[in-house]
Amino acid sequence: MKPVVLIVLFSIVLGHPKSLTDSNAVVGLTLSAGGALGFAHIGVLKVLEREQIPVSYISSNSMGSIIGGLYAAGYSVAQIESIAVAQDWQDLLSPSFKHTTKYVPKSHQIRRYVFRWSHDWFVPSIPRELISLQKVEFLLMRLLSKIEYDTEYYFDNLRIPLRVIAVDIVSGRRVVIKRGRLDRVIRGSIALPAVFAPQTALDEGILVDGGVLQYFPVDPLLEFQPDIIIASLTIVQDTTVGTTIADVLSKVTSIVGFEDIARQKSLADVVIEPDLNQFNAQDYARVSDIIAAGEEAAQAKVPAIRDVLSGRVPVANPKTINERKTPYVRNVDFIGLEQTRKATVRKEIRISPGMPLNFEMLIDGLAKLYETGLFSHIDYDLLPVTADSVDVLIKVDEQSYGFYLMGLRYDNADNATIGLEVGQSNILGSGICLRAAIHLGDPNEYRLGITDTRMLAHPMGYQIDLFWNSIDRSFYDNGEWLEDYNVDTRGGIAELGCAWAQRSYVNTGVKAYQAIYRLPEATFSDTLPRREWVCGPYLNLEIDDSNDPYFPLRGGRFGFKVFYSLEAIGARNNALKLNIFADRLIPITRWLTLAAGFESGTSTGELAWAEHFHTGGSNFVGFANDEFTTAHRTRIHLGLEFPTYAILSEKSPIIVQILADAAIFEPPDVLLPSNNLEFEDMEVGLGAGIRANTPIGPFRFVFGIGNPHRKPLSDNIQYRIHFSLGRDFRYTK
Repeated sequence: MKPVVLIVLFSIVLGHPKSLTDSNAVVGLTLSAGGALGFAHIGVLKVLEREQIPVSYISSNSMGSIIGGLYAAGYSVAQIESIAVAQDWQDLLSPSFKHTTKYVPKSHQIRRYVFRWSHDWFVPSIPRELISLQKVEFLLMRLLSKIEYDTEYYFDNLRIPLRVIAVDIVSGRRVVIKRGRLDRVIRGSIALPAVFAPQTALDEGILVDGGVLQYFPVDPLLEFQPDIIIASLTIVQDTTVGTTIADVLSKVTSIVGFEDIARQKSLADVVIEPDLNQFNAQDYARVSDIIAAGEEAAQAKVPAIRDVLSGRVPVANPKTINERKTPYVRNVDFIGLEQTRKATVRKEIRISPGMPLNFEMLIDGLAKLYETGLFSHIDYDLLPVTADSVDVLIKVDEQSYGFYLMGLRYDNADNATIGLEVGQSNILGSGICLRAAIHLGDPNEYRLGITDTRMLAHPMGYQIDLFWNSIDRSFYDNGEWLEDYNVDTRGGIAELGCAWAQRSYVNTGVKAYQAIYRLPEATFSDTLPRREWVCGPYLNLEIDDSNDPYFPLRGGRFGFKVFYSLEAIGARNNALKLNIFADRLIPITRWLTLAAGFESGTSTGELAWAEHFHTGGSNFVGFANDEFTTAHRTRIHLGLEFPTYAILSEKSPIIVQILADAAIFEPPDVLLPSNNLEFEDMEVGLGAGIRANTPIGPFRFVFGIGNPHRKPLSDNIQYRIHFSLGRDFRYTK
């Protein structure tokens, strides 16, 4: 009978494993939606790891699916925290390019206008989304693509089995997803309707944020029958609502699911609810603070978790993810190219047939394709061919290549200016952009040109422009205004350029234009020619690491410009013009920044009047626009900036300024000690002001005093106010 008894006992053990493990407990974890509030889940995971409470199963939604997905895939909580804190989330959720392959003049052309509309051959088009998630997708691809491949796209093969919640907008039902490309599934789970485009490349349908129907997904864990369910709910209990669309929609989804949240709470053994009332769903700049709030709330719940455990030891059996054999690439192809030629984009993809599949190299190529500006969305598929080979299919959604741009600007020197630009990109599928611009105000300008950002290997480009403009100037003599006059210029430029980093570039070319001076009958009219030709080559270099070219809070720029006017090709005379500049914003403390700048410009020969340096107004506090029109300029700027409270976000504060400028308008060698330059010989401006960013561009107000160091004050001192609102989109200034 002994063999029979052993068989019976063995079958009992197999059928009822818990009967022998009553001292252990298996833990399931739910991570809710919440936008930036979901970073609190990282704090919860930190406490669970510290308290040695391992997690065996995870259900998640929206931001919870990012945190839970990375944790399930094998990233430690320390790694996830490092990833979250290190990201520039404002950049990830914007369409701008961190490492641009765009030729800088074209990039600047788009940035400086405040309004942009797209069109398909002059028929306005409606955008798919308000905010692009493409760069978030690239981040998830880099973190997960290899792991997805190794786990054969099945979430139960991850280190921790995972369920992700989303909503299929076709059927209107909640879907619980457990297979597929995890980065795509997460992308669908975070696609907040009306803000982000839905995720379409999934078998489950067209997916949007799971929070639309279920903000707090506890019940998917019941599939795993865990002994204990711990749930992290990130929601703002405060009745106030943020001002952004994402804040409002996040609040709406939590209200719609209020009854379900109560039901889901009843399914959990312990619910951790961090106090997040001081935050909102768009507080991506406060990642560390939100993590700390989650950690504090979880630590407070540790006694409750221990009570539920009742002396049992939480255990887990995390899976080991074994690397699959790297397949070879049989073929690389594109889908979605309707207007763009394959030859235009194929060179950006470095993987090629016969190579082992390298996910990092593949995703780098996809990012470069996106940075061309030709596509609104880019993804990939791997199509198995044999056991050790795949076809790579690159899927693109082409942009609406036509664009309308509009800018508005006002200042008290030039009054109101409006700029309109219309263009068509990707002409003949080659990436070439044809555009026409008209600016009304000061200056009046008309411009027609073509730009190609992809002429040669990354990131070369060229630009050819024809222009006609008319600008009003003022003539001063020793600080005394004499007359206003007008300058018309008609000509063109042709240049080659190369861009790198964010807004750094070098370009070289030739410009040729005729300047016509419309002068009143005044004493200075004999000093200027009626017209003159300016023709010659130029070279420009600029290195810009500021966080924003129009409203910088940190960083700066350095560069030089060289132009040589050549009589041999039509110029009125030979002349060399050289300009070197450097500006820097140096944060001292959170509430104090030092601004420092230096510029030196000089010329040899008889420099054309149209090429003279114009100093005053916005670039020299305490003096009027055009007060100094000179062939030489050396200027030093120092300032203290005090960021105060924000208008729209922490990254857009109101900044109080204290300013000081000093300049001389003689050849730079006057600065040599042997020339005995004295302070009285310099032009000096002191001022104070404020600057701030607004939805239509930067605002600035400066009150300045010119030459307060000279005696007698009654003869030399002057007071100037400079006011401006909007980005400066003008080509000619």
